[in-house]
Amino acid sequence: MSKLIRHEACPKCGSADNLAIYEDHEHCFGLDCDYHKNYNNKGERKVTMREKKQKVSLTPVASKTMPAPKERGLDSSTVNKYKVTVNTNSDSNVEAIFPRFSQGGEHIANQIRYDDKEFSCEGDIKHAALFGQNLFPEGGKSITVTEGYYDTLSAFQMTGSRYPNVGVMSASSAKKEIVDNFEYLNSFEKIILNFDSDNPGQKAAKDVAQLFEPGKVRILCLQRAKDANEYLVEGWSKEYVNEWFRAPEFMPDGLLLGSDPALLDEIVNYVEPRSIPYPWKGLNNKTYGIRTSELVLMTAETGVGKTSVMKEIEYSLLTHPDLVKEGVGVGFLHLEEPKRKLAQGLLSIHKNKPYHFPDVERTKDELVEAYREVLDNDRVVIWDHFGSNDIEVVLAKIRHMAALGCRYIMVDHLSIIVSDQRDDERKQLDEISTKIKTLTMNLDISVFCVIHVNRQGQVRGSAGPEQVANTIIRLERDIKDMNDWRRNITKLTIEKNREHGRTGPASWLYYNEVTGRLEELSDEMIYEYEHGGNGAGHEFDAYSKA
Repeated sequence: MSKLIRHEACPKCGSADNLAIYEDHEHCFGLDCDYHKNYNNKGERKVTMREKKQKVSLTPVASKTMPAPKERGLDSSTVNKYKVTVNTNSDSNVEAIFPRFSQGGEHIANQIRYDDKEFSCEGDIKHAALFGQNLFPEGGKSITVTEGYYDTLSAFQMTGSRYPNVGVMSASSAKKEIVDNFEYLNSFEKIILNFDSDNPGQKAAKDVAQLFEPGKVRILCLQRAKDANEYLVEGWSKEYVNEWFRAPEFMPDGLLLGSDPALLDEIVNYVEPRSIPYPWKGLNNKTYGIRTSELVLMTAETGVGKTSVMKEIEYSLLTHPDLVKEGVGVGFLHLEEPKRKLAQGLLSIHKNKPYHFPDVERTKDELVEAYREVLDNDRVVIWDHFGSNDIEVVLAKIRHMAALGCRYIMVDHLSIIVSDQRDDERKQLDEISTKIKTLTMNLDISVFCVIHVNRQGQVRGSAGPEQVANTIIRLERDIKDMNDWRRNITKLTIEKNREHGRTGPASWLYYNEVTGRLEELSDEMIYEYEHGGNGAGHEFDAYSKA
């Protein structure tokens, strides 16, 4: 067995440390990356590209006009547009240097291609934007994303050197690179994916296309050759442009005939989706918990305590052992409170102390400890929403959160989004609720949306959200009751349960002002509450638990 020497960045997929360097070979253990290289019998490398990579200095972009690599069919203007350095020294085994820039336009890395088709990296390739992204400002009509550097240059040149064209390093790294630069690509009205026409390339194209809203992405699967550079070399530029213009819109697979054996197999071998329990038994008895691909509405009048209920659910998701182990994220779009208050509420639940009360004692060390235990990880994704609440912006944030690994996304609240729009509020509410429901299915995520209702219990202005929701949880609390015990009880009723059909009162939650927690009432206390009792003899029970 050969000896492991060190870990490095992979020259193919760009991972930071998945490439293992051994005495006689090197191999990348990155997901879907097939990079492998053997050394010669003496244990020496065929080329010394790793030594080149270790240079502290970053080779600067070319300061002079570069010639065109004739064997690639490229023009000098294309090469210089992308600031590629073409080797003119016959004694060097370097073929070309492809510069990589940060999202802010700073030159931070290079990928070096050698004569034997091997690559090495210089600089911080992990944080580089897409190849060529620095050349095209966001927000245009369309953009093409091509697999490979020479193919990116070729596609740009064949389409008249006018249309934005950026590149990913390889099919194996494509999804990660797209996720890292999601908002840039999503700013264009149309995205054309021109990955290699082989199986890895087309699989990567479909994986990437599903990150974006339906209708936005076209997939160009070339018919005459595997990639764009082959078209250019063979003189098929006209054919490439024709295929490029006719690239079909990507639509997820989903049409199935009743006679298809796959349907019977799915029925017979169906496995119930995983369900993550709510924090309260009564709610779980009705709903069987929280599932992905579903939209849950929480409705209530203003001031009833919807956000408090939402935070208890959020905390239970953040601390669920299975989700923690798997690194499943939770996305927060709390549009009515600053991120500090959101974080404070979650820490309060963790420590059983209502930090929102100014007279509740707390220390800096205590807050830091709670923060480290709950929020200090990449599973927590919070939208710092200062600015516009535009519907398309909100939808884009949900998609981006899903791309970052969030399977549970909390929107508090939906009403404030449509109230910011100039158009008809009813139509806007119907539109965003329908689009969010579509996202839950396309991205296999669960979305919770808080929404206000009027005094008759109806969603203000529209029945659309209720029609598309899988589950509707109605919150009721008599905020004017003279009795403290009764005034602090919130009743949760299932008004719609598409999956299981069980509706009706589910949980009664008492707000404990000492712990800041919502505690589910026992059957005995529910009976007393529903029959007009005032909790006499029980009002201090919660305090004794603190």
